[in-house]
Amino acid sequence: MLRREGDVLLAPCAQCGGTSRSWPQELVFYGHIESSISTQCDCGAASEACGRGPLTGIAREALIARVGLARVHADPEVNRPVRVRLLAVLRRDGMTIAEAVDAYARLTGDGITGTPAVTQLLADRLAAAGGAVTTAAGTPS
Repeated sequence: MLRREGDVLLAPCAQCGGTSRSWPQELVFYGHIESSISTQCDCGAASEACGRGPLTGIAREALIARVGLARVHADPEVNRPVRVRLLAVLRRDGMTIAEAVDAYARLTGDGITGTPAVTQLLADRLAAAGGAVTTAAGTPS
């Protein structure tokens, strides 16, 4: 049974039955989010599970407990000339037009929050489309 204690995931060890500890991570790698979960047990068992895409669920919660959230923001006036290109970036991952318009309103309002890797990837994509964006520590929206 997987459970979270602070920034660590705990589960029974497959080798000894004791408690293994896991630490989730995310990073931007060649324009994508790569995630991994490193697991260790006092018996010496260790593993690494890697995948493409952001963490979800309890693993994301543990990551946020360890590294916090970040926020990406775009000034509405500065970015007005490239608004359509920025909306296209937001739609790239499957948002509907209405969802992209809502996300753009959040982006140019209080900003969009997420894990540091996710917000950095979004900021990189928006900047590549001509957007002027900033990233900073943030809180859940």
